[in-house]
Amino acid sequence: MSFNQRIVLACLVCLTYSTVVTSAPKIGFELSNTTADTTRGVVGPDVVCWIAADGHAFYGSADGIGGYATGTTSCNYGDSPAAWYGGTTETPLIAQNAYRLHQGRFEQIGMSWLKHSFCALSQGGCGECQDTDCDTLGIGCADTYGAGLNANGTGPRSVVNASTGDYPYPFGLNNSGPAATRGNLQIRDVDMEPALNQGARYFIEAQYVCTDEAEWGTQFNNCSWREVLVGGVGSMTNLGSTNVEQAAIKAWAQIDPDVAETEHMIANDGLIILSAKATDLGNGYHRYQYACYNQNSDRSIGRFLVPLPEGGSVQNIGFHDVDYHSGEVIDGTDWSAHVTDSYIEWSTDAYEQNEFANAIRWGSMYNFQMDVSAQPMDGSVKLGLFKPGSNPDHYLATTVPSGAVIDPCDLPLGTCPTDIDGDSIIGVNDLLAVISQWNDCGDGTFRPSADVDGDCCVTVNDLLMVISDWGQSCGPTGACCLSDGSCVEASISDCNNDDGMYIGDDTMCIDVTCLQPGACCFNDNACENMLATTCGSLGGVYRGPGTNCKTEDCTQSEYNDDCVDSWLITNGQYDFQTLTATTDGQIHEECKYGGQTYNDIWFRYTATSTGLLIVSTCDLADYDTDLVLYEGWDCYEFEMINCNDDGPNCGGYTSYMETPITAGTQYMIRVGGWESADAGSGTLSVGTNN
Repeated sequence: MSFNQRIVLACLVCLTYSTVVTSAPKIGFELSNTTADTTRGVVGPDVVCWIAADGHAFYGSADGIGGYATGTTSCNYGDSPAAWYGGTTETPLIAQNAYRLHQGRFEQIGMSWLKHSFCALSQGGCGECQDTDCDTLGIGCADTYGAGLNANGTGPRSVVNASTGDYPYPFGLNNSGPAATRGNLQIRDVDMEPALNQGARYFIEAQYVCTDEAEWGTQFNNCSWREVLVGGVGSMTNLGSTNVEQAAIKAWAQIDPDVAETEHMIANDGLIILSAKATDLGNGYHRYQYACYNQNSDRSIGRFLVPLPEGGSVQNIGFHDVDYHSGEVIDGTDWSAHVTDSYIEWSTDAYEQNEFANAIRWGSMYNFQMDVSAQPMDGSVKLGLFKPGSNPDHYLATTVPSGAVIDPCDLPLGTCPTDIDGDSIIGVNDLLAVISQWNDCGDGTFRPSADVDGDCCVTVNDLLMVISDWGQSCGPTGACCLSDGSCVEASISDCNNDDGMYIGDDTMCIDVTCLQPGACCFNDNACENMLATTCGSLGGVYRGPGTNCKTEDCTQSEYNDDCVDSWLITNGQYDFQTLTATTDGQIHEECKYGGQTYNDIWFRYTATSTGLLIVSTCDLADYDTDLVLYEGWDCYEFEMINCNDDGPNCGGYTSYMETPITAGTQYMIRVGGWESADAGSGTLSVGTNN
């Protein structure tokens, strides 16, 4: 690219970026990190979340709650530009949500306020981009907001109609609370602590609410999700690709084949997704779990009713919602449950009583649970809409407890039936239990706890069995996840002996989704199959659950694509390619015209001596490269100290950089391209001159 060409392009870029650099920097897009098919005909604008969880930021905890943000990239799948008029009511809002799958339950554990977008950059990568000015997102074009730009959301959800895309601006309500958390994606620290969530899997969802899609009916594919590995409070690492045009609740059925999923469209309103699972507890009861997700219904859900069989008993009734925050006006009071002979109903206050009651509003998912002494069967649940209007009740086909009531005497005995009192030792109390229940027999609704021989009556045989097991230890068991991803039910000691992960007393494998092993790549390009947690502790890069070293190529540089996945290097030469790399670093206008370094990959380096550090792609790459050097390894806090676009006497606009360094200091090296189309392969040379 000639100098004159760069001057012309620089002027255009300055105009494009003028509203961007006054706030947090916008960062680029990725193409290889998604799973979607864009080859379809659509009428009108159609904005999707092309990449979810494109980089993460943690701003600290306050009062036991962490403040997070995640990057997002949108794409216009439509056949006309999408409105993006910053500072008005005609630009998209961006929402972030967090979910956890733990012990068979899929729950929403966090939500953010909304990013009020501005200035679409119309980047390439998700189609044949027909770029436009800053006020619209062109056909086939992408636009990226980094985690920093999506942080500290200013839009409350309560004033937004996600079905039509309408909202007031200014919003009329300001966020409030500690600086670390206000407006951010808030997640309780206890929900992120690995010791309290063994075996848990986590998911980040992003949703775009657009102002010009409703008339075209293209507002129902604006959610996307991605799995993340949580290493503790404040620690997230991406696993796998973005699942484009899917709400995160769909991950549950994809992971667990026993989950029934139902989509339901409320006419002239929005999309509801219901997922359900029935689990045989082995004691005459089945556990019924429902997750009800409202993607963009403005009328919302205020009642949830499940039918019950005649003669069935209900216990362990539960409810879970997600917390609104930062001064949002939604009342967070938990729903109450009401049980009759024929149904169980959960509900919040009626709209007429409290228009800000805790309904299942757009972008939220609530859970309902109970144990019922009845087998599952196909049926339907009833949803009651919260806001007034026609057709207030809607029926969704799913799994319900309307089957035959189970006779507890037909069920198998537990693993230690002579431990009647459950204290893990066969002794006096167990003998007294047999005597107190002598000659008791089940009648189809219960089994005597002292029936230890399985005939449903307490007789001399039960007494003899207790005496025979006298003094034996009978400790608790639970689900144990093994290193190969399988699950067994064992005692904690047996689980530890097998190098397994013990989930907890009385947990069952049927309720647990164990972490699956995958390929782990190391800096020397070696590969081993292991769990993600083990891979991280050994300094490797986990390629994702289900991957295998037989098919994964650890030499591909895309896996040091993100700063947090940078490779540790020393003095030497390193082959690289950026053809599938994303753009996730900051803009540095002092480095070059436009300021962005595109399609970047990352290396971390520790100075072994004091002197000059020489970093070079000079005549070693087949495209127009950029180099940036930072001090420190903290991807959110490091300082840029040097950069180079075109090195002196370097062909093909390749780069050369010399920087004074100090022994023992840590540095981060960023290798990228001059513009969004600049990517290729080459060799990075790193050395010192003392």
